[in-house]
Amino acid sequence: MSAQGTALGGIMREIDQGQLLASIAATLHDCILSLDADGSVQWASPATEAVLGWAPQDLAGNDVAVVFPGGGGTLLEGAIQRLLAGERVEPFVEAGVRRDGSTVKAQLTLGPVHGPDGITGVIVVLRDVTAQLSEQRELTQALEMSRAHFDQATTPQAILDLEGHLESVNPAWCELFGHGEAWFADCDLLDLVHPVDSEQVVARLARLQGGEVDSISYRGLFRDADGRDLPLLLDASLLRDGSGTPYAIAAWAGAEDPTQLELSEVLSLRAWDTAMVLDAELTITFVASAVSRMLGYGRDDLLQHQVSQYVHPADADIVIGLLDRLQQDPRRSQDVVVRVRDAEGHWRSVLVTATNRLADPDVQGYVADLRDVTERVRGEEELRLSEALHRAMVESTQEGILATAPDGLVIFANETAAHVLGGPVDRLYGEDPVRLLGLHPETRVDAESGLEVHEVVYRRPDGVERTLRVSRRPLNSRNDRLGSLVSVADVTDARHAESVLRSRALHDPLTGLPNRYLFTDRLETAAARHERSPGSGTAVLFLDVDRFKRVNDGFGHEAGDSLLREIGSRLLASIRSTDTVSRLGGDEFAVICEDTGGDEAGVVADRIIAAFAPPIVVDGTEHQVSVSVGIALTPPYPFEEVVRRADEAMYRAKQAGGGRVGVA
Repeated sequence: MSAQGTALGGIMREIDQGQLLASIAATLHDCILSLDADGSVQWASPATEAVLGWAPQDLAGNDVAVVFPGGGGTLLEGAIQRLLAGERVEPFVEAGVRRDGSTVKAQLTLGPVHGPDGITGVIVVLRDVTAQLSEQRELTQALEMSRAHFDQATTPQAILDLEGHLESVNPAWCELFGHGEAWFADCDLLDLVHPVDSEQVVARLARLQGGEVDSISYRGLFRDADGRDLPLLLDASLLRDGSGTPYAIAAWAGAEDPTQLELSEVLSLRAWDTAMVLDAELTITFVASAVSRMLGYGRDDLLQHQVSQYVHPADADIVIGLLDRLQQDPRRSQDVVVRVRDAEGHWRSVLVTATNRLADPDVQGYVADLRDVTERVRGEEELRLSEALHRAMVESTQEGILATAPDGLVIFANETAAHVLGGPVDRLYGEDPVRLLGLHPETRVDAESGLEVHEVVYRRPDGVERTLRVSRRPLNSRNDRLGSLVSVADVTDARHAESVLRSRALHDPLTGLPNRYLFTDRLETAAARHERSPGSGTAVLFLDVDRFKRVNDGFGHEAGDSLLREIGSRLLASIRSTDTVSRLGGDEFAVICEDTGGDEAGVVADRIIAAFAPPIVVDGTEHQVSVSVGIALTPPYPFEEVVRRADEAMYRAKQAGGGRVGVA
């Protein structure tokens, strides 16, 4: 190690390496098991109960096969034996069993515990990836369904970015304000608010944008397309990603009286879907299903009972103080952490975000939004284990770990960090992670935990670029601050997989062309561009394959699919580079040509007709294929009608014998 590294080693000894490693281990959130050479659990981290349903003291002394029985136990046993023999074992995913019998998909990372005579045991770092695996399967379906639900909703809805700019609106929103969808492309929410109410809306949005509250409700005046006053109720809520970071704002507007909604709908609209409601006497009058699942009670076990029956007696003063603050300032939400008894008699640490809604006719009570933070609270207690065990934990974690001194320079790095960042561990000592990773200094920091999260593109010394998720938080001992803990995870493959899934959701799987959803999005974008800077117009060509059913019925669906793939390829070769060709479904295709007049659209249509003069050969059989094409332009037709007009023109061309062009 260099002279600088030697000096840093001195700093490490002054701080006490055992204390540093204990603090690092206490900050990690993975479930950690310590096994002896025979696979018996010697110790389990507090997170074990949340992940596997075992209290740490109950799991200790059992064979690890109680968690990974059968085939899983045999696989894990083999991995343990290879590790004890000095081999490196890569992380792997295995199905385990929680204490209640339910299945958990876990990613396992194994690391050795070194003693005076060599490897004496094994550390198993267990991460629950059940939700992560199912999320990838559900992403495609969710992307398609969410747009359909949004468009079909009868309630006026909009999605705003965090600056208040309207990113997407549904048809009900357009109808309410009397504008076409393209009009909202360059619109802020404040453009719809009556001038007399603009200051109040700005103030409330600022609280929402700053994360001070998660939702707002506002009754006031808005204006429609004709300048008429609209008295409306506006509800807006922050949308958060899986890590809890806000990324957008969802808004609902309407003249309907929300008292007509069921209480559960009102709470859901205001992002209180993990809430319970208490009346003025603190009797539970409503329980969201998510709360019942979290605590294990049926709704009838909670409804019409005093909340004091479930709160730890030692936390009664916390509840009293919370109520006093809610009564003094009913407009402000208050947060506290209390212990709540679940259905099995265990005490859970619960973060309660409470709001005084006694005067709200929709609610008439205190709304308490609940979040289970048991694992976080336990994780804040330092793990009192030997330095060898702490080091094994830190070295076995699946993330790169960098610990910095108060001056911001690295004083500890694990092997995973060296692997992710490229190069030897010694090179990382004395580095500044902010400079090394290119972290943005103005990233928002969580006021409570001090956590800041970055996603950066990092160029390794070998020139390869990787996408890294970097989190940084204070690293504290019991008595003072040691510096910062920086966790580094390589998410390149995950981001690529997400990109592939999103691409699949927007493209036809048979031809690879944009599907109906992406076609609609491109047409809406063209409409917005035309609204901002009118050009020569936009043309839509609607295409249908003539007598396709004969091929499908006579030669089978596989031949029909091969024919459609070749049709897609010929269409793609016939259009201009600026045009969009989509498969809408079955044997229907459509083309969008921007900045196009009637003559240019006719040229594109003629090229398409000519492209099908040569027969298409499938499995040695020639098929003479033709298409009927309908053209519609905007102007004169509005964007809302142009697809229908093109479809009608195509139908007339088909009725005239097919293989020709019709113009609306």
